[in-house]
Amino acid sequence: MKVKQLKNWIQSHPDNIPVCYVMAHAGGAQYVVEVEVRHQLEPLKDDKSDEVLHFDNVEQVSDTLRKVGVKKAILRLLDPYDEFGPADSSCKEDMEITL
Repeated sequence: MKVKQLKNWIQSHPDNIPVCYVMAHAGGAQYVVEVEVRHQLEPLKDDKSDEVLHFDNVEQVSDTLRKVGVKKAILRLLDPYDEFGPADSSCKEDMEITL
């Protein structure tokens, strides 16, 4: 989903803001934002280049999302090493953050 599409969605449905996930990989240096659309996650992309946006810190994520009208997001930490653990364990840790 492009940033402009997200902005238009929020402007046309201000009471139905989609859930945005800020994805952080354990040990990784960058963040990626994914938007929940029809129960699936779509990465946030640049309007011009159609490339997935990568952010160096949460402040950059916050600035971008606040400009389009998002006030909170879910910070999700993905640990690739959890796949070697028990089958019933979750590979993600979620925390709601206010932007």
